[in-house]
Amino acid sequence: MAFGRLRKLFRREPTRQELYLRLTRGLNIERDYQSWIELWENYAPLQALPRSSLPLSILLVGSGSDNDRAYWDELARSGNGPQPIWPPGTDAPLNEALPHALRIASDYLVILHPSDRLAVSAPQRLLAAFDAVPDALLIFGDEDQIDAAGRRFAAWFKPDFGEDLFLSQNGFGRAVIFRKSVLERLTLPEAVDLDDAIYDLALQAIATSDKDPLHCPGILVHVAGDPTVTPKARSLYLSGGARRTAVERYITQRPSLPGATVEDSGAHGFLRLRHPLPDPLPLVSVVIPTRDRKDLLELCIKGLDEATSYRNKEIIVIDNDSTEEETKTYFKALSQRPDVRIIPAPGPFNYPRLINLGAAQARGEILMTLNNDIEAFEPDWLHEMVSQVSRPGVGLVGCLLLYPDRSIQHAGVIVGLSGVAGHMYGEAAPDDPGYAGRILVAQDLSAVTGACQVMRRSLFEQLGGLDERHLAVAYNDIDFCLRVREAGLRVIYTPHARLLHRHSASRGSDIRPERLVSFAWEREYMRERWAHVIFDDPFFNPNLSLSGKRGRLATAPRPRIFKKN
Repeated sequence: MAFGRLRKLFRREPTRQELYLRLTRGLNIERDYQSWIELWENYAPLQALPRSSLPLSILLVGSGSDNDRAYWDELARSGNGPQPIWPPGTDAPLNEALPHALRIASDYLVILHPSDRLAVSAPQRLLAAFDAVPDALLIFGDEDQIDAAGRRFAAWFKPDFGEDLFLSQNGFGRAVIFRKSVLERLTLPEAVDLDDAIYDLALQAIATSDKDPLHCPGILVHVAGDPTVTPKARSLYLSGGARRTAVERYITQRPSLPGATVEDSGAHGFLRLRHPLPDPLPLVSVVIPTRDRKDLLELCIKGLDEATSYRNKEIIVIDNDSTEEETKTYFKALSQRPDVRIIPAPGPFNYPRLINLGAAQARGEILMTLNNDIEAFEPDWLHEMVSQVSRPGVGLVGCLLLYPDRSIQHAGVIVGLSGVAGHMYGEAAPDDPGYAGRILVAQDLSAVTGACQVMRRSLFEQLGGLDERHLAVAYNDIDFCLRVREAGLRVIYTPHARLLHRHSASRGSDIRPERLVSFAWEREYMRERWAHVIFDDPFFNPNLSLSGKRGRLATAPRPRIFKKN
């Protein structure tokens, strides 16, 4: 008997518990995408979506094959669905094809290459989105790629719009649906590359508006591709040189980006925006809670002294019942310095109480919370964080934290991950760009870790500091970030400030036996306090899993309910 047949003979069906675990941890985004398409892509029944037609035209730019022509002709014959537009001239660039299309297009227009395909459910998803937000200037959706044999791969499930991310990389891709009336007001793009041209138009459409583009989660477009050439999300490959010109023009029109400059960041054609620093540089009050562990604290302060080029800072060490003689001797030496103060804080460990006490003693305009197990190793990290937090509309800034082996400890927090919140890219390899390249670029997030946060001290006081009563140990940093966003301000993650973090080396894990009860209570408090946002993080696509595993697809996808204006 062949080995394969023998294996089948003894193979057992998975238990209910095993099936549940498979379900909750999601499917691998690369290996299992075909299975996910079959099982879950239409988890939200199409019958629940609006059935009336959307006046959508599809401008096809570039030359296509006979099969492409047959596909679009069949779509045109299907009745009152989306209507393709073939511009005169086989290889006419977008700036020549668009004026012709606008003369005959319906109310909405999407720009594709003839070898691309429109997702079957795209018109209904878009109609639901426009019905909920009828004044949306443009809608962008998710996309994947499709090879010559019709096999789909490399799903790109995008977050909602955030200015920093979408300027640092081409976050729109090709699944962009414009209002015809908006396109008629725009300048024709000069870019030859189709993705660069669409990106240019999208930035023009939103540059002078106070409304963000609307994200419609779900695959809307299948972009023609080759898995041997572009095996991952397309954001990693959209490195057209014309994009920088569009970003620089956009910056001049945005009050949120005064004085910003653009430079290449190296990897994947991503860009970096540098923001001006206040003059003179504001005083930064660095609050460091500690209990003994002189070895860690000394490395932390040495990094602030020797590896950090930002000089206008004060250090406030909050001593929570240190008992070791070497620590007390070190404190005595530190207290001789004019820029360091040691504040005693006896009693049980309560992180918010320690930070609030330090903030009350702070003199700086800028407040930083810093764990004692963090070490600076690059000179300009604090300049970067201060420049970010000094921007209009920005409330709080977090950084990229690395383990000593340079793997990722923190590159932003996803709300809802692992039940409350978690680090999406924890333990990623040093050369891992993260899903769709997001480790490498500055971006809006719902939260960043309190191990290193920078904010205006006035904002900290305005929001009442950290929650000492309900969140003594865990999630207090996440709660504060959510309150910052609730106040209408932005939380920014920047990878251009990098620090080493020996995670919880001093405090230990939150789920040690003696802390399990308080940890469980704090989890429940967060789930109740932030129930309206905890499973709908706008910067994490509802088609991605909240299981805590990196790069997994949700089973099942979470519904996105558009809020009507």
